Amino acid sequence: MKVTLSLTHRCNLACHYCYAGVSAKPDMTLLTAMKSVDFGLERTPPGKTTGFCLFGGEPLLRFDLVKEITAYIRRKAEELGAQAEISMTTNGTLVDDAVIDFAAENNLHLCFSLDGPPALHDRTRKFQNGEGSFATVMHNLAMARKRLPTVQVNAVYGPDTIAELPEILNFFIESGLDIIHFNPDIKADWPESLYAEMPDIFRRAADRYIEAYQNGQEIAVNLFDAKIILFLKGGYSESDFCAMGDGEWGIAPGGNIYPCERFIGDDEHSPFLLGNVHSGLDGTRQCAMRGVRGNHHEECATCSLTNYCMNWCGCTNYFMSGRADIPAPVFCAMEQSIIRSARHVFERLVQSENQLFSDHIYGYLSKKAHVPADYNQNVNEGG
Repeated sequence: MKVTLSLTHRCNLACHYCYAGVSAKPDMTLLTAMKSVDFGLERTPPGKTTGFCLFGGEPLLRFDLVKEITAYIRRKAEELGAQAEISMTTNGTLVDDAVIDFAAENNLHLCFSLDGPPALHDRTRKFQNGEGSFATVMHNLAMARKRLPTVQVNAVYGPDTIAELPEILNFFIESGLDIIHFNPDIKADWPESLYAEMPDIFRRAADRYIEAYQNGQEIAVNLFDAKIILFLKGGYSESDFCAMGDGEWGIAPGGNIYPCERFIGDDEHSPFLLGNVHSGLDGTRQCAMRGVRGNHHEECATCSLTNYCMNWCGCTNYFMSGRADIPAPVFCAMEQSIIRSARHVFERLVQSENQLFSDHIYGYLSKKAHVPADYNQNVNEGG
């Protein structure tokens, strides 16, 4: 079960690809946050973990609420005998000693939004006054890495930056970052001319991943790790698929319920609105949502890569193709390139008997029964 709480639409950055909505509406109240937590815990099957992600806008604009809701999650989970994990996606500009202390003391996992080296990051992630945020983010990220056991980074790539993806990965590796997420800008206009370039782009990124392991540097990169896990599992299982309208929820600041945080947007007249935490789910809307999730594209059924393809991701499909159950051609091109590049990684490192890589993948599988949400579903790009 994954529950994302959008604490505020407000943000101190002005990223050109942001989908988190405008700041016209009030921030989430503590009562709504508590109702959201109750909503998630009550719907989590016994023995399963509820993953809560604190999100925005920029959630640290409401650090007071972050602290209050974290305490409530811990207290409520203990009362119910439930398991809960808490993470926060942040743009990193407001992270300071107090935030890091709180994260360390409360096992709050931080994910920094970082799009790459200075020129690239500052091109996409600017302050409201137009200045780049790279220097601030890197300074705060360095502080967090010194004091927290793990810190993740998430990079969004678009049509204008995908060609630089191998260089972005190299920058992260050279900077000592070891848990790395790459996700496409799903609202961008992707020209067909890029499709033919994607195999080479992802293959070069795969070669940099291989080089890291050959040099004794363990890294986790969602593009490759998720697919490699699937090779070992034999493909996605039913429990891996996103459960739009049943097992994954995005809660808007006012308490409106969506099947994924990406559908919140400006929280205005959305066909994906399923109810409100104060009044409950709309059963009719929830039932209708079940009918449009998954993949209903006939061509996918005969594709040799379909068992390893994320063609069932409703939010990605909707924003790229206009239908939650039909993947767009650009996403097909991406997934095919990523799957084949991951196969290249797997074959090279297994054939060379790279023990570090084997320990990384098999050690991970020994802890998890299925591919986790932050690997088989795109990490939040907000913050």
